[in-house]
Amino acid sequence: MSGPRVLFVTPTTPWPANSGGRIRTSQLIERAGSDARITLFSVSPPGVNMPAPERLSDACERIEIFEKTRPGLLARLALSQLERSFHSHHLHSAVQAALTEGSYDLVHIDELSVARTLGFSSTTPALIHHHKLDSRLATELARHAQGVSDGEVARIRALERRVCRAHRSHAVCSSNEARYLTEKYSARCAVVPNGFDAEVFKPGEQSPAQDCILFLGTLSYQPNVQGLEWFVRRVLPLVHAKRPEIKLKIAGIDPTPRVRALGNDRIEVLGEVSDPAEHFHRATCSIAPLLIGGGTRIKILESLAAACPVVSTSVGAEGLNLPEGSAMIADGEASFSAALLSLFDDVKKASDTALLTSRALQERYSWGASASALLEAWEDCASKTP
Repeated sequence: MSGPRVLFVTPTTPWPANSGGRIRTSQLIERAGSDARITLFSVSPPGVNMPAPERLSDACERIEIFEKTRPGLLARLALSQLERSFHSHHLHSAVQAALTEGSYDLVHIDELSVARTLGFSSTTPALIHHHKLDSRLATELARHAQGVSDGEVARIRALERRVCRAHRSHAVCSSNEARYLTEKYSARCAVVPNGFDAEVFKPGEQSPAQDCILFLGTLSYQPNVQGLEWFVRRVLPLVHAKRPEIKLKIAGIDPTPRVRALGNDRIEVLGEVSDPAEHFHRATCSIAPLLIGGGTRIKILESLAAACPVVSTSVGAEGLNLPEGSAMIADGEASFSAALLSLFDDVKKASDTALLTSRALQERYSWGASASALLEAWEDCASKTP
């Protein structure tokens, strides 16, 4: 196998692929592995020993998993909560040892949370991969009183600034995020879009339900929790005033107590589902009612690829280069409820549009194209002085 030798460092194992971040990372590794020599270092909670799926084992020359550890007192005071959540001194030692060997063309840091394992004066070229811009997300969470303190925001901003000054090569999901890092830090940014698995997410053969709204996403991710609460409390009552028969199904991993508390006779909290495509096929539409966030929404792409209509806020669809008219964009409870009611008034029209969108997305988005963009970013990074 030819291609660059890449030390790929992630804050969690990219399996099982049951969240947006894990889907993105696993798909990129699987497809880039045929043209690069990848060593994967990941972190897992203590006592968790789950072997990598065969397709990732085949894509990597070597995979090592390091247990998460509690940082020392001084580190707990200095590090952001973002970093403490994925801290492993075993990982840090292994990365430093690997770099001392000098056998890698570059290091791929998969999220800001593990950037400190590389350090700020490495002589090995490094690409910092942002699934989202953590400083912007933390700022918004703090502004909306969603459990992030001003001190945490300051620590994440300081980390971002230091990392961007030390390492000039970055990869992001969208041109909006690339513009931010370029203008703020003069970073070299590659856009590596999200995609979807066309073999899995394709139009279904059965007719969808006529009275079902689906939300699918990680149910411990704070923007998802906040967006769901807003939708249930502010939007859904407006919908039910006109169409009381409509039900909401909430699917995804790690539902928090706040999410479970939303359940009632017209709202079903499913938790993790084994076949997301099947749930898109059964739903009348899906929703992305996000008020804050970052990155790009893989679930919007997967829903549209499965020919399931989508209603989203502007924030929810931010960064996606969707065909015009493919998703209904609405902000504010009145507009969002009106968009949903309009869709339910003519389900056939919405389904026909979603079917056309599915065909268009096959040409516009693929994980293969995204992996090619990442490989180009790796080659560019490895050819430049850190």
